[in-house]
Amino acid sequence: MKKEARDLLGDLVLGRITPEEAEAIYDWYMDNLTSDDPPVTEMLGFSKIEWTAHAHGAEFQDIANWRAHGWPNRCFICGQPINVEKFGWFTREHEGRMQLRHITCPK
Repeated sequence: MKKEARDLLGDLVLGRITPEEAEAIYDWYMDNLTSDDPPVTEMLGFSKIEWTAHAHGAEFQDIANWRAHGWPNRCFICGQPINVEKFGWFTREHEGRMQLRHITCPK
């Protein structure tokens, strides 16, 4: 497999790859990174927000769905708004699905 820039989440949203294939592609890129490569976020087409969600434990399928249909914008703990672009949140499973919560709830 040759390393080329791609949009991993976009491929997932469009059904070009399965969640399992997305994981395998990610693993291959991570296992074969060199110091000459651009950041993996560039190679796989992740925004900083998407990469942060993945680093916090969100599955690629969850992030792809958020990209396609909108990000959660309320904290599941306090119910207050979350501005995803300003960070201050992390992902956690709640009521059987991945959601966002404030790092420190304002209430």
